[in-house]
Amino acid sequence: MHATTRLTLAAALALPFLTHSAVAQSDAVTTGNTGKVVESSNSNNGKPEPEPFLLSLTVKESSSGKFVQEKNYALTVVAEDRLHQVQNLRDGERIPYSEKDGQNYQDVGTNIDVQQPTRLGDSLVVTVQVDSTSLVPTPNFSPGNLPQISQWRVHVNAVLPPGKPTVIYSASDGISNHKVEIQATATPLNAR
Repeated sequence: MHATTRLTLAAALALPFLTHSAVAQSDAVTTGNTGKVVESSNSNNGKPEPEPFLLSLTVKESSSGKFVQEKNYALTVVAEDRLHQVQNLRDGERIPYSEKDGQNYQDVGTNIDVQQPTRLGDSLVVTVQVDSTSLVPTPNFSPGNLPQISQWRVHVNAVLPPGKPTVIYSASDGISNHKVEIQATATPLNAR
């Protein structure tokens, strides 16, 4: 008698879950006594299809009004795609310099991380993080010695209209007068 009660109880508890999973797996559901077929929203969950974009980034730096460097980068990001939520780009060098104990190295370069590309209408929305270490020209620089280093990190959310260059970050250091500007352009790769 206990085994029959347990089996009946297990079947009664499982019935709502089985009905729910059958509905979730179907693209159409028949409703009530009317027999009408209603399309389920599970076929695409109302989500837009993934769309690739070419994301072009330009990082410009100047110090005291003098050009230091401009670097251009391009990478592909896919909006609305769970498998490609993060894109990374690493660009750098090791600069040798002399110390009392011998030669050492300083890593300089740019790291770019682009996360969670999504669409807002026709625009692309991305989270962009840029880390940069660069050498700044100094008047007392002598070869073999390490010149002044500029380091900065930016983490911004950017809304990029298609094909339009957009400044997503611009700042100047009040002490060193070092200026950084980041411009981004998102170009759709699929013709709609």
